Amino acid sequence: MSQLLTRGILEDIAERIGIDAIGVTDARPFLELKPILEAYREHGYETGFEHPVIEERMDPSLLVPDAKSIIAIAIAYKTAQTDRTRKPAEGIRGMVSKYAWGKDYHHVLREKLVQLVAELEVYAGHPFQYHMSVDTGPMVDRAVANRAGIGWVGKNCSIITEAHGSWVFLGQLVTDLPFAEWSQPILSQCGDCDLCITACPTGALTPFSTNSSKCLSYITQMKGHIPEEYRKKLGKRIWGCDTCQVVCPENKHPNLLLSLHEQFLPEPELAYPDLMAILEMSNRQFKRIFGHTALAWRGLKVMQRNAILALGNLHDQRAIPKLKALVEDPREEIRAAAAWSLGQIGSSDQIPFLHTALEQETDEVVKHEILQAIQQLESV
Repeated sequence: MSQLLTRGILEDIAERIGIDAIGVTDARPFLELKPILEAYREHGYETGFEHPVIEERMDPSLLVPDAKSIIAIAIAYKTAQTDRTRKPAEGIRGMVSKYAWGKDYHHVLREKLVQLVAELEVYAGHPFQYHMSVDTGPMVDRAVANRAGIGWVGKNCSIITEAHGSWVFLGQLVTDLPFAEWSQPILSQCGDCDLCITACPTGALTPFSTNSSKCLSYITQMKGHIPEEYRKKLGKRIWGCDTCQVVCPENKHPNLLLSLHEQFLPEPELAYPDLMAILEMSNRQFKRIFGHTALAWRGLKVMQRNAILALGNLHDQRAIPKLKALVEDPREEIRAAAAWSLGQIGSSDQIPFLHTALEQETDEVVKHEILQAIQQLESV
């Protein structure tokens, strides 16, 4: 038997199936986003990951023609074990963003949303139309989550929740279900704090806006050659960046609730991967080790390029023989990254080898990197 849906019903379902925060808002277009998204595009801040049609990012009715509501959910991912996870002692270790330490969140949230749909069909008394998305849909997740009362938008552009800080994943359902009441948006509580802005390694943040093309989280995911201006700033990061979340005071409250989702329990070998091991991996080994995580989608080559740059930043001499071998790799991005890293950690002993590599190289970008490495070593 159907009944009028309320926020209370949603909250009961969320508690039963393990959703940490839930809210609902109406399906009015997010017209306030249009000038923001247009300016973002005009300034060249887009990365290419964004949905290309601005109108579809604003208007839920383009996803569900008779849209009446949008249900937003949040799942916390920082567990009690997260801060206790330590870098393994052996090997040369890189660092991965906390969100990729466990199971791919896309799968976890979709499973929760599927459960939510099934529960709502019981309450509604009939199937309903919906559009489900986790991170990769057209809608602006943070705008939806804010209007649905999940949390406020921080100056670092993350959704910050009262219970879990910004350590949450977001998902949503655009539906044709009517609700008796809506959740209320939450105004920003950042105040005068600008720690995230000053801490950002690349200056990608301004209050409530991000130049995503400068964000290290994006840069670790981009294809091709990483611009030289960002390589040292990557440090030992090989996937993602947590800096603006780590410094946020809202993420440091002693009463912050931690995630109870076992899928996100950290695995030290995934949190701090052995960089040399990554360089030796086959595609099959990469899929076996990382295939269940949120970093697997970009593939092995991107991860190997990042690992090579991290080795250059860590200045570990043990990496030199492998880097020299990779200067002759068939992949241009790998050769270029290896040459740069040799220039960072090598010595004048490597100059003859690099001259030989330069004579044999045919790619102009790689030639430039080898020449830069030679000059770097000559100046030491």
